[in-house]
Amino acid sequence: MMWLIARREFVVRIGSRANVVASSVLIVLIVAGALIAKPFLSSDGPAPVVQVASGETAALVPYLESVAAAQGLTVTVQTVDAPDTTTLPDGVSAILTGAPTQPDLYVDTAGDSIVPVVQAAVRSAALAAQVTDLGGDPASVAQALAAATPTVTPLSAAAGFDSAKFFSGFIVVMLLFFVLIQSASVIMLGVVEEKASRVVEILLATVKPWTLLGGKVLGVGLFALAQAGALIVALLFGALHLDLLGSLSVSVGTILVNFAVWFVLGFSLFTVLFGGLASLVSRQEDVGSVSTPLMFVMLAPLYLAIYLVPNLPDATITKVLTQIPFFAPFMVPMRMAFGSISVVEVVAAVVICLVAIPVLVWVGGRVYAGAVLNTGGRMRLADAFRRG
Repeated sequence: MMWLIARREFVVRIGSRANVVASSVLIVLIVAGALIAKPFLSSDGPAPVVQVASGETAALVPYLESVAAAQGLTVTVQTVDAPDTTTLPDGVSAILTGAPTQPDLYVDTAGDSIVPVVQAAVRSAALAAQVTDLGGDPASVAQALAAATPTVTPLSAAAGFDSAKFFSGFIVVMLLFFVLIQSASVIMLGVVEEKASRVVEILLATVKPWTLLGGKVLGVGLFALAQAGALIVALLFGALHLDLLGSLSVSVGTILVNFAVWFVLGFSLFTVLFGGLASLVSRQEDVGSVSTPLMFVMLAPLYLAIYLVPNLPDATITKVLTQIPFFAPFMVPMRMAFGSISVVEVVAAVVICLVAIPVLVWVGGRVYAGAVLNTGGRMRLADAFRRG
């Protein structure tokens, strides 16, 4: 019977015109935003072209290419017999003439990006010339200079902040929060609507209150999961199209597994309580008065996950909050993203959530059973629990 109720809820929600329009608009906005933003975010352009006069100036060519490669730049070098230095030809960024150690550089503006590349190449050529004059090997000197780099050891947590890790955790907790808020709203409004229309009285003639609430929560959960899946596909398209995942080195598999596991646990922890509290009122205008406390319960771990974990990932307070059921769905994904949580802590958090879920289901179901048939004003939580 519970599955029949869940299937009905899923079909009604997924096929509603409002859901189809809202989801379609959101997906179109995400995809269109990625397509529109691509040209503006792309930093790839044509490689700068440098014309180098043949003869002695051509000795700078290998230094230009090595400096550009060391800086991760692509420079096209053209050797020209007699370049025109009065104007830059179309597509040419700079012209080099004269002695390799003191050349004449012609560019469009003094702040052109090719200027520091040429300066570094000229210094390299001058150093090589001095080493050769002293009887040394320029290649050995260049190798020694390349190896002469310090080993950097950050001593503070802020110095080791990794934006990719923060992003991979942030996207999970924000998507989880968005889906939970939306699901809770759907469940609460559905409960109040059935109660106000007296439909629930007919339904309870054939099914138990626990079964009705459980079927409603399960159906809305499947609907929320399907909707989240569609949004994730659109977001992945946008991230791949904009090369965000490649530049941040984010593991897509970790994000999806994190979201799937903690969506199930977080949904089970919160939504049954939202459904039970919604049964305390008989009008949709009064839903906010009973949902506000739970909203704060959901907001607190969200903010702590975003602001506490990146700064104090291994602090005692962070470890303690990780094991509290209402905090775990937000704290664990963020700590996993930063690599600051052990397997034992993750398993403990999951086990504690699994133990807490039946207790919360029992509490929410009892409140629902005691209040859903009350047609007066707002019912007190203690009275509904006692009657259930």
